[in-house]
Amino acid sequence: MPDQAAALLLPGDAFDTDQHQVMGRRVAGRSLAMALASHLQPNEELRLIALEQGERQRLGQMLQPLLPVGSRLAISASLSPQELCRFGCLHLPEPGLGRWSQLRSGLPAHAFSFSGIIHTLCSAGVVDALGQLLTSHLYSWDALICSSMAGRQVVEAALQSQHESLQERFGVALPRPEGPQLPLIPLAIDPSPLRWQEHFASRQAQRLWARQKLGLPANAVVVLFVGRLSFHSKAHPEVLYRALTAVARRASQPILLVECGHFYNQEIAAAWGKLAHDHPSLHVHRLGGLEPATDEQKNWALAAADLFCSPADNLQETFGLTLLEAMAAELPVVASDWNGYRDLVEHGSSGFLIPTADPLVNADPTRPDALELRYRLGLLNYDQLVAQRSLAVVVDAHALEKALEQLVEQPQRRAAMGVQGRQRLEQRFSWAVVAGQYRQLWRELAERRRQALATGPKKAQQTLQAPQTRLFGHYATMALPRGPWRRGAQAASVLLEPMQAGTMREWCGQGLPELVHWLQDWPIGDVRHEWAVHQAWSRIGVPESTHPSVLGGLLKLGLLEAN
Repeated sequence: MPDQAAALLLPGDAFDTDQHQVMGRRVAGRSLAMALASHLQPNEELRLIALEQGERQRLGQMLQPLLPVGSRLAISASLSPQELCRFGCLHLPEPGLGRWSQLRSGLPAHAFSFSGIIHTLCSAGVVDALGQLLTSHLYSWDALICSSMAGRQVVEAALQSQHESLQERFGVALPRPEGPQLPLIPLAIDPSPLRWQEHFASRQAQRLWARQKLGLPANAVVVLFVGRLSFHSKAHPEVLYRALTAVARRASQPILLVECGHFYNQEIAAAWGKLAHDHPSLHVHRLGGLEPATDEQKNWALAAADLFCSPADNLQETFGLTLLEAMAAELPVVASDWNGYRDLVEHGSSGFLIPTADPLVNADPTRPDALELRYRLGLLNYDQLVAQRSLAVVVDAHALEKALEQLVEQPQRRAAMGVQGRQRLEQRFSWAVVAGQYRQLWRELAERRRQALATGPKKAQQTLQAPQTRLFGHYATMALPRGPWRRGAQAASVLLEPMQAGTMREWCGQGLPELVHWLQDWPIGDVRHEWAVHQAWSRIGVPESTHPSVLGGLLKLGLLEAN
């Protein structure tokens, strides 16, 4: 039966922007699931894995209305390796494929594939995870998707650095492992909600309507910024304020800066207030604040604007979904020439890329500088690291001012660039295109597994890290006794007492109440065979993988006794 050739692992933290803070990786995870659901073929099934019941319910509510006729949605709570063999590939919302490769322990290495995706790449945890790609059991039928060329360069540099370090440590030339693949597949959006043609006679008519909604002047040139209002983790706003203040002094029309986003805390909001106070001639209208702007407000702002500007300067950036939203709204984009941004904006055609300078460019690439060393040693936290890196990045203020002035004074050029950006988006960054690239990747990984089955490794994969079964198996005197077992005198309700109820729920899941009833129906002193007990547990929903632990708990608490 046709399917997506992969199952998507989607914990709430990777898609749920209602329960969690709005962040690019969550928006991207939500968007990917919605895109794949929308582009299923008849008789295809979209497979998702979410471990919490509430997450499964929210995924179902979000995706079920998007399914084309004849397609299906299957949401599982199981990470069973046997299930993953049937799915073919497990897609992860993160780059840390190494730790997940343990799911193939004891199975042939080609039993199923892993794919993952990069987001922020500068935290210590992510950098360590990138290094583990080289030393984990990953192969050519696994893939880490890189959303931008700059992001892929980061991954390749991390792998090369790890390889060189290992060779130096052991004093020998070591071969590079064959995997994982590093395909370049961008993030994407659905551009259709921002099309003006369905409701308005012209883009200008939509613009005037949106300005009425937001209370913005009809005659101003509106420059829009969308994103986190954070000088330390997104973009320092001073260079944009300074450039727009200079342009406004010479402009033939009023200029209005619209900021759409949110502040993390009162201190950041106060710093923004001080910046506005220091630029009194610049008119600013803010949507959001300590409470995030709504999606409706954001869409109105995109419709109301004349041009979009994002002078990002932060290591956390790897792509730039807000730039795609601006392109969908037919806005020319003025953005810093910074990491993944340069993949999106075609300089001089759909907008302008503003040069940037960074002390890291000429730093010694063979060792961490003083700032990174302090962070690696735990003497500096992550926010402090990205803040200090960001403040040292220079966005060319003169080039920014020149680009903004050209677009402010040339409405026809603004319109032409906006149309070019929309076309570029539809051709390269729409989900209609990118969803197909995901499907093609998963088909290629499946073909690599088939080739491995015919010619390559059939040996069971071991774990890279010694498992606790090997490390601690000698602690106890003996193994658990085998059956048959006799029902002990302890009341079954003891399983629901606070000391063990939480752990028993972890082991039994939805089967815990049924296990309690099953024990209550087992007469004290009655003997049952081992196979019958395990068969009963599986029937009432206790996962087979936890049967040994459940047995130990029941013996420990006196609910069972060795016969």
